[in-house]
Amino acid sequence: MSPKARKPRGPDRVIADDKVEILPPGRGLVLDWRVLAPTVLLGTVTGFVASLVVGGGGLLRHAVVGILGMLVGQGLVRLTGWRVRTGHALLDEAAMAVLGAILVVLLARFIA
Repeated sequence: MSPKARKPRGPDRVIADDKVEILPPGRGLVLDWRVLAPTVLLGTVTGFVASLVVGGGGLLRHAVVGILGMLVGQGLVRLTGWRVRTGHALLDEAAMAVLGAILVVLLARFIA
């Protein structure tokens, strides 16, 4: 089996920096508060519930732990397939976020 022939890299393959665009042309990075606000609110609530279980305090800490817990909870769902089934989609997501937030707090305490 012969090795694949590679195309030579020449000056015609170089793209100038001003020609490279990551976002679609004419658009900036738009923050949509209609999407972010419920996420932060749910993260704060789940962080508060997790702090009732394992302790902790502060609104900013609740929000950060809750949002990280949401990510960890979704990671658990994707990796293991475990799910909390309550019959309501928002409560399912919140329960997994609380479990993830509890894991985040316990891991932070273990590291510190």
